[in-house]
Amino acid sequence: MKPIKKNANSLFPFSFVYKGSKDPKNELPTHIHDFHEIIYVHKGTGTIFINNILYDMNKGDVFIVPNDTIHHAVPNQNDLVTSSVIFFSPALIQTIAVEDNFSYLLIVEKIKKHKHYKISLSVKNQSIFEQFLHNIEEELNGKKLGFIHAAILITHQILLFLSRLSIEQIDKTFRDENLNRFWMNEIFSYIDHSLRGNISLNLLAKKAHVSPAHFSRVFKETTGMGLTVYINKKRTYKAKELLRETDYPVSHIAELSDFDSTPHFYRTFKKLVGTTPADYRKNKK
Repeated sequence: MKPIKKNANSLFPFSFVYKGSKDPKNELPTHIHDFHEIIYVHKGTGTIFINNILYDMNKGDVFIVPNDTIHHAVPNQNDLVTSSVIFFSPALIQTIAVEDNFSYLLIVEKIKKHKHYKISLSVKNQSIFEQFLHNIEEELNGKKLGFIHAAILITHQILLFLSRLSIEQIDKTFRDENLNRFWMNEIFSYIDHSLRGNISLNLLAKKAHVSPAHFSRVFKETTGMGLTVYINKKRTYKAKELLRETDYPVSHIAELSDFDSTPHFYRTFKKLVGTTPADYRKNKK
């Protein structure tokens, strides 16, 4: 099924892909977007990179990617992932407080707080989740009165269902995944804490105890880009947040975002975002 999208400029976008498969060469490079994303794996294997963490992708896995979270999927060429994906704006989700200890976006907030983005469902819960997805597909294909509203209501049910999986259960799932077996995770963490310094390929390869050539190959396979582009994107994401949320001068934001100079910041930002920092701030405000 093709994605169902409202106008890209709408405040209330919703998109759904049902049981889609992509060859690795057709996957998007590392990217972010304004929507929340829920990914469910029906079959196949691969890896997915979310906010500096690598996860295996297997049948029954759910990945919750909050808005403005860097991510990139790498399907296994010999066992392509078939997945269903829901993209939705936070503005679509009902936020009127009915219970003090619950909101439909509770699970997204917990995911963001704990920085763990994967939930592995039991066989029983896989059946329940797949029925939710099937119901969305039926609504969007049937196009009866209120079909998009119905799809969004089912998305609320999915968020409630995931929230009822206690955070303790989620944490146990993450521990069982043994995430530290990916040596790249420590490198991503190091880069995050060292953006202001001189981060070189040789330095990172030495920290990872691998050759620069091996490091460069694995890094590009994991993130879909070279080291320099990745670092510039990380700095640009930080600058975008500061442009949206502060009134600091652009030169100060360039410094806070760890760019070498304001001209370098302007060039990099324009290349990656497609607009100048000043225009980006103006459009977002």
